[in-house]
Order: sequence, then structure tokens, then C-alpha cells
Amino acid sequence: MEAEDDERAAEARREKEAGNAAYRKLFLETAVRHYTRGALLDPGDISFLTNRAAAYLLMSKYKECVRDCDEAVEKGRELRADNKLVARALARKASALLKLAACAADYDPAIRALQQSLAEHYSEETLAKLDEAERARKETEEQERLDREAADHHRDRGNDFFKQKRYQEAAMHYTEAMKKNPKDPRVFSNRAQCLIYLGALPEGLEDADKCIELDPTFLKGYLRKAKVQFLMGNYESALATYVEGLKCDPNNLEVLDGLRRCAACIKRANGGDARAEDLREILGDLHLNDDLCNKLQKSMDEAAVLKKEASDERLKRIESERLARTLEEVYLSQVQQRKETEESLSRVQQEFEQLKIQQDEINVELRKVNEQNENLLGQLSDSREHFEWLLSEHDRLLRERDDAVREVEELRQKRGQMLSVLVTAMHCEFSSSELESATENFSNSLKIGEGGFGCVYKGILRNMTVAVKVLRPDSLQGQSQFEQEVSILSRVRHPHLVTLLGACSESSTLVYEFLPNGSLEDYLMCSDKRQTLTWQARIRIIAEICSALIFLHKNKPHPVVHGDLKPANILLDVNLVSKLSDFGISRLLIQSSTNNTTLYRTMHPVGTPLYMDPEFLSTGELTPQSDVYSFGIVVLRLLTGKPPVGIKKIVEDAMEKGDLNSVIDTSVGEWPHLHIEQLAYLALRCTELSRRCRPDLSGEVWAIVEAIRDAALSSPSSSRSAQDQNSAPSYFICPISQDVMDDPHIAADGFTYEAEAIRSWLCNGHDTSPMTNLRLEHEELIPNRALRSAIQEWLQQHNMPL
Repeated sequence: MEAEDDERAAEARREKEAGNAAYRKLFLETAVRHYTRGALLDPGDISFLTNRAAAYLLMSKYKECVRDCDEAVEKGRELRADNKLVARALARKASALLKLAACAADYDPAIRALQQSLAEHYSEETLAKLDEAERARKETEEQERLDREAADHHRDRGNDFFKQKRYQEAAMHYTEAMKKNPKDPRVFSNRAQCLIYLGALPEGLEDADKCIELDPTFLKGYLRKAKVQFLMGNYESALATYVEGLKCDPNNLEVLDGLRRCAACIKRANGGDARAEDLREILGDLHLNDDLCNKLQKSMDEAAVLKKEASDERLKRIESERLARTLEEVYLSQVQQRKETEESLSRVQQEFEQLKIQQDEINVELRKVNEQNENLLGQLSDSREHFEWLLSEHDRLLRERDDAVREVEELRQKRGQMLSVLVTAMHCEFSSSELESATENFSNSLKIGEGGFGCVYKGILRNMTVAVKVLRPDSLQGQSQFEQEVSILSRVRHPHLVTLLGACSESSTLVYEFLPNGSLEDYLMCSDKRQTLTWQARIRIIAEICSALIFLHKNKPHPVVHGDLKPANILLDVNLVSKLSDFGISRLLIQSSTNNTTLYRTMHPVGTPLYMDPEFLSTGELTPQSDVYSFGIVVLRLLTGKPPVGIKKIVEDAMEKGDLNSVIDTSVGEWPHLHIEQLAYLALRCTELSRRCRPDLSGEVWAIVEAIRDAALSSPSSSRSAQDQNSAPSYFICPISQDVMDDPHIAADGFTYEAEAIRSWLCNGHDTSPMTNLRLEHEELIPNRALRSAIQEWLQQHNMPL
């Protein structure tokens, strides 16, 4: 069975290739036959339908093209095909509909198809077609409006000539109106009447028939047709037409009179005089019911009286209309006068209001001057009482100050209690004076960074180079960032998370280890530095950040989402080892009891837009998959060295063209082609718009990244066993002994060494750095407890002795 399926699939591919070859040679009928056979062999491949639709489009078989595109879209959605294929089918359908719209002037179906195509997959070409279609629709609607206005103008001119009994000129204007608006039954009715007066009865009959065809409920069409038939001697046909018109208005006197005249002519043609019974008999032959015949009889009896009354009423109406027009002109004149009067009154009122405001301002100033004068007089006369009042007020303010100081002290104690659990996990609590001394009173010359929540300074604290982050004390966001960073970094430790050395709660200041190589953003933006960041180092950094994110997302009891992952928040130490920093907007996720999911919801998403999860921006829901999206953008930047604007589309286009090497940053060496494709594909999957489509970091992503890292960084061992050295991170190795460190200490040069090795170095009379060969400022050593914890965790995970 599998062999048969493979044979059918191979046959389908051959049909597709044959169809494509015929299509390129414009043998369209042959291409259609090949695509049809391919679709039968492989119903799950919608490209056969879209290709056949393209051939139909060139053959001007637009309905067949639309049919194939609709079938392709339906099958594609059922089979969950690539959005690009579905979008291409919708765009092709829109092209066919645009061709049809050029004839039918109906662009709405094509516009809907283009909008659906953009919803499936964004394309500049499709957007341009949509704009063109909307412009064409607007132009068509505008032209129709202009044609209707022109038709109304010609019809009004024709009516004027008709009233002057200039029927030839009237018919000409009605003809022009028909050209502009061929769907208006009134124009055909009016021209039919002109043709009747001009004696062109057959042409008048055609216009009357067209009028009835356009609007079967338009009574004048039946009256015109019946009149032509009567004049042509076709009394029976005229009688039948009047009966049809009677259905539109059973009480119309003109219809009833026409029926009577037709009945009389029919009777005279048969050699007698028409009576009511004759009309009843004739109408009976036309299968009308007795009630209608009785109604006709009664109407005919009343017709004469009503006709005279109608004539009198018409004269009265004409007189009333003339009087109404006169009154309307008088009314309009009065309205115009009233409008001018109101405008004049409004201007006067505005001027009055301005004068009143000026008067009020003068009165206020005068009142202030009088009050000041009275106050001065009162102060002079009552100086003793005022002095005594000031003394009592001073005592009251002193009491209030003491109360306020007491409240502040209580709040400070509460805050200290709140942070006590968090601070105990840190190395120490620094005082404000220590930090001022370490940073030379926060000198601008030592400022190494500045952001929305505060500034970062380089300093020497307790013989150790540190980074001091001062948050803005007057900002609620700054206070929130302080508590958030202390809360998270006091709970978690990882080799690729920046180490928090301590804090000063009094001044909302954080103290971190100093990383001398700055941020990854600095290296990517500077062409000289970018070249020093080799492709092997970039792959290692990708693996390091991936491991840090996995560690955060798997944190117990509550996962941690960074929320602002970007190159500017990835710092590099002296060995270009990366560490994730800036946890000010990170969140501890609490599992929901309703839907068993972990997320953080906010109404005001914060972060860097170019790296932010689109679903976080739209819904305010922050999940671990939000970091996955940011991680994908960072990987693309490391691959290409390009800015983040539009970087995803650049890589997608290059992959679609099969020319991925054209966008890769080749200044750092020749990337292995397999690594490029794997990382680009992985990054694009991480940046899917829907978070459900993004891969899991700890599963598929880490498996691929770890394999790539091991292949890129494979090297022989040096001193310890091959098993230890091949798997141990480089920053776990002592630069002097080349062994994994047991007791790491930080020296004055900022590098970390095994305590016994660096002490032996110093005891042997060396006063320079083993790494830089520069003179050491002092011989004091600081324990690197964070790195020691990370090494012990790593050894335990690999079942190695501590």
C-alpha cells in the first residue's frame, strides 16, 4: 500500500513539473490537463488547484479561475496548509474578480478576497492590489454618481421642453439621460410619451416595454404601452395592458377611463354600443373576478363626477402651490434676515462677554489689592496677637513633624521587614555613604549607563569593582523595579544571570558584579567589536541565554518570565561569557486555578516593542512564550548582525529565495551552512505570531542549540579528565591551574581564580595580573559565592565529586 502511495505521489510530481513546463511555454490547455491529473493523483496538494487557476487566468476563463481558487482555499484550511499558499489562492481569485469587475463595475468581491489574503499572509504586492481595487471602486462609484446627476439634469431639461410641447428636443434629452442612467424607468416612460406625440408608435411601444421591464410596479409604463396599443388599433392588447396596470392602482381614473374606451372600441368593432355589461363580459374573458368587475362598474359610474372634481382640485392645487411658493420665498427671506440678525447679535454678545471678563479681572485685581492693604493694616495693628498665633502654630507644626517622623520610621521598619526575607539571600546590605564613596558621589565621569528608571555607575566597593544601579526614588516605577529585581535575583542563581552583590534599601540602589565588556548590543552595533565576536562565540552565547531562560521558566515554585530580553540586557564578562540582566519588569508567574495556565496579565504592557511578543502587546498576557519570541529576534540579530527592524521578513525572504547566505554576517568567519539553516529555521519558529505555534525552549530548542554548540566549540581537554573538561563551561576553569575551580575568588584585576592558585601566585612575589600582566592595585581577594554555587550545581548534575 505504501509503495502504491509513493508511486502516486511521484506521478503527481511529474504531472506538476510537466504542467509548469507547459505553463512557462504558454501551452495553457496542456498545463490545465497536467494540473487536473495531478490534483486527482494527490488531492492533498492545493498547489495543483492554484496553478490551474493561474492558467485559467491567462486564458481569460475567470469564472473557472475563481472556482479553483475557492476550492484551494477550502481544502487548504481543512488540511491546515501553509498560510502563504492559502493567501496566494485568495490573491489569484482577486485578480480574476478584478477582471470581471472591469465589465460589471462590481469591485466588492475582489476587495473581500484581497482582504482575506492579507489576513492569511501579509504581502506588499497584495496590499498594492487592494489599494488599486479600492481606488477603482471609488472611481466607479463617483462616475455612477456623476452619471445619475447628468441623467437627472437631462431629464429635467426634457421635462421643461415637454411642457413647452417641444417633443423632439424633449426626446433628445431623454435619450441622453438613458445613456447616463439606463436603469431609470421614468426616462423610458417620458420618451415613450414624446414618441406618441411625434407619431413614432413602434418606438414608443419599445420604450414602454423597457419601462415595465425595469420596474413592473411603475403604473405610467402600463399607461404608455396601453395608449400606444390603443392608437395602433390593438384594443384587446390595450385592454389587457390596462388590466395589468389596474393591479398596480385599482383606483386610478386614467386606467378606468382607458378600460371604458377600449371596451367601447371593441364593441363598436363588433357592430354595437358599449355598455357596462359589455365591459363586464370583456373583463370576464380576461378571467377577472366578479368583485373587480363590480368595482369597475362602480368606478365608471363615479368617473365622470370624480373627473370634474379632479379638474377642480387640480386648479386649486396649482393655486395652492403658487401661493406656497410665494410664502416660501417670504419665509426664506425672513430666515435670512433672522440669521443675519442672530450673527450680529452673537458678535455683540461676544464683545460684551470679553468686556465682562476684562471687568471681572480688574475687579479681582482690585479686590486682591484691597485685601493686601487690609492684611497689612491688620498685621500692623495686631502684631502681638499674630506673633502669639505664630508661636502656637510653630508648636503645632513641631508636634505634627514629630508624628510624621514617627510614621516614617514605622513605615521604614515595615518596609525593612518586608524586604528582610529577600535581603537575607543577598551578600550584604550597603549604606548610602558607602555607595557615594564608591562612586565618588555618583560622579558623571563614572556613569556607564542611563535608562528610564535610573542610572548605572562604575565603582570600587570594598576593594572590588562593581556596577551600582541607582533607581529614581521619586518614581513609582523605579521603586517597583527595585523590589522586583531584589525579589527575583535573591531567589535564583545561575551562571548566566548577572550576580546581585547587595542593595541599599534606603536609596533604592542595587549593586551588581561589574562586567567590563558591556552589552551584546554594543558588540552588534560597533563594526570593530562585531568582528571580534566570532561565529563560535555567537553560538555559545545563544546556548547560554537559552539555558538561562530555561532555568527561569522552570523555577520552583513559581516560574519567572524576563519580559524584556534584548541584546542591551545581555552583558559580557572579560571572557565574553554572557549574563542576562535587568529584571525590573520581570514577573513571577502564579498558576491560574481556572484554566491551569501560568501567566501575568496587565493593562499596560512594558518593554521594547521590536522584541516584544505581539500577543503580549495585544492581550496584555505575559507568558514564558513571550520570552521565546524575544529569544528568536536575538538569534536573528546574532546570525545577521542587522538591526531588529524588519529582520524577520528579511530572513524569511532570503530563505524563500534559497539565498540565506546573503543576509548572514560573514565578517566573523565562515559559518557552517548546516548551522545557519538550523538556527534561522529555529529563530523563525520562535517568532511565530501565535504563541501556540512557538517551540518549547527546554525541549526541541535546547536539543538543537546544544548540538550546534557542542559541534562548534568541540576542543581537546587540557588538564583534568576529558569528561570534566569537555563538558565544563569555560568560566568554571581557573586561568592558572586550568582546572574546574573549587573555591573561586575575584582578584583586583576583575578575573576569577582558584583561591589556592592565586594565593600561590601572589606569595611567589608576583604583583601583576596573570591574565593582563598589569600591576595589581591590591592583593585582597573576594569570594565569588555565586560562581561557586553554580559550579557545585553543575558538578551535582553531572554526578561528579564536589
